[in-house]
Amino acid sequence: MLKKIVTVLLGLCLLLYPFAVYLGLNYVSPFWLALGLLALLMSRLVMLRGVLNKMPWLLPATALGGLAIVTSLFTDSDIGFKLYPLMVNFAMLAVFAYSYLKPPTVIETFARLQDPNLPEHAINYTRKVTLVWCAFFIINASISLYTALYCSFKVWTLYNGFIAYILIGSLCAVEFVVRLFVQRQHAKDNAEISDNSSIETANKEA
Repeated sequence: MLKKIVTVLLGLCLLLYPFAVYLGLNYVSPFWLALGLLALLMSRLVMLRGVLNKMPWLLPATALGGLAIVTSLFTDSDIGFKLYPLMVNFAMLAVFAYSYLKPPTVIETFARLQDPNLPEHAINYTRKVTLVWCAFFIINASISLYTALYCSFKVWTLYNGFIAYILIGSLCAVEFVVRLFVQRQHAKDNAEISDNSSIETANKEA
């Protein structure tokens, strides 16, 4: 129970990473803040080591994100902190793109947790969703990079700590609605095929 609580707290700290950086730099130097964030990253990785196979992006995201933070550690500046979201997006893009080229995709893997016998049309759908997420990661990473290089710290914090999450939630919501529509449409098509088959069989018997 304690392990779960600690894992959740670590996750929340990293989820609020941009705000933690924004506030942290008001009290400590980039060097000490980097040390603290690296400790959080390593702690979460240790806590979640048992589910790395279910979360294939966790290890590369931690590695690349940690590399960005290390930049701030050695330069005693904030640039590495600001590049952290970019590195995480790049890691997510790499994992999703690789799973598309070497299936099963990440989305399909999650879908099979609910339905191990995933039909072919559902597998094709998960591949399309994977491409959508790849496109999102590219766009989000580009905006994140722009805010890191050309915007104020407040704008960077607002986008990466709030707006980006709103966009992720919106995409998830839209995908959920589209998935329901696709499922209903497929069920309707199957019902029509079944009805037509029944009519043809009845005509033959007649």
